[in-house]
Amino acid sequence: MDFSNFQAFDNLNTEIIILDGDSFNLVWMNEAAKAAHWTGDSSKLKGKTILSILDERTGDQINQILRKTKKNNGSVTKRDFEIVHKSGDARTIDLTITFSDKKNLVFIEAVNIDNLNKIIDSTRNFSTQKIAAGLARTLAHEVKNPLSGIKGSAQILKSKYEDDFSKKFLKIIEEETDRLNEIVTRILTPAKKPTFEYFNLHEALQRVLALSNAESQDNLIIERYYDPSIPEIYGDKNLFIQALINITQNAVHACTNFAEKPCLQIQTKISYRQPINGTVHNTLAEIIIRDNGPGVSSEIEDQIFFPMISGKENGSGIGLSISQDIVRIHGGAISFDRKDKLTIFSILIPISNNNINGAKSA
Repeated sequence: MDFSNFQAFDNLNTEIIILDGDSFNLVWMNEAAKAAHWTGDSSKLKGKTILSILDERTGDQINQILRKTKKNNGSVTKRDFEIVHKSGDARTIDLTITFSDKKNLVFIEAVNIDNLNKIIDSTRNFSTQKIAAGLARTLAHEVKNPLSGIKGSAQILKSKYEDDFSKKFLKIIEEETDRLNEIVTRILTPAKKPTFEYFNLHEALQRVLALSNAESQDNLIIERYYDPSIPEIYGDKNLFIQALINITQNAVHACTNFAEKPCLQIQTKISYRQPINGTVHNTLAEIIIRDNGPGVSSEIEDQIFFPMISGKENGSGIGLSISQDIVRIHGGAISFDRKDKLTIFSILIPISNNNINGAKSA
């Protein structure tokens, strides 16, 4: 059978599966369906029926819909349909099955409801955090002038009061004013224009481990799980390293100060069809940083990427916000999770055709 007419379906986010109209054997599926793991090895479709890759209950339901659709030579749509694969993976999808009498083919369209929710959440998070960042910059601008006045007043008082008691507290005022001024300046200073070029992701990660002092911690176990098939990343290497350092330093601090057997895990892998700011990207490089520290307080876990929010006693709350801005410059996204007593930060960077065709593997 000529599959060239179906190639346009590869550009869709909807999962498309095509079956033979007589046997209901799998004939073809698009990239979205392959990424959703409808079958373990999509190169071996011949002879497989749609029912052979589903659990018994789901298979019976699909079989009834297939026969009804063929009998009526029409189309059936099921909303919020729970599908369970042979592997045990369960998903909720919007399912449409259409029989084409002319071609004697069955077309299955599946829209993953979970993916739709991820797209909505990614758009909402991006908008909320953008508003928060803008508010922080506005507040920082308003704070800058009073800080200059406070420091100037402290310096005048120092010239008049020379006793040790006054000097001690005036020095504290000056130092704390300088610290606040540095934070404000970092918020207000525009980021320099990035210099994009291809770089090796794993070399960058090794640099991050060195700069974050992770490798100098005698009691810290560092586990690396690198995927060598990841192509070189197109971006600003120095900025990207800075983004990863902020996250890694937090992880190192958390596990070395609180865990009995501190462990830091760095993993890279290829991910498929993940949404970033409302757009689903087909292929992405994913960097996962895990630590067995105490995690993030539940009071701030929804705001950890907002400026001025920190779980550290003396933290400025700027590091993760800067990391997020840098990752966004690269078209990516950062997410946070807590699972199996591990704190997990995941960074997704879309891999374009230029990455795949024009760069070496990492």
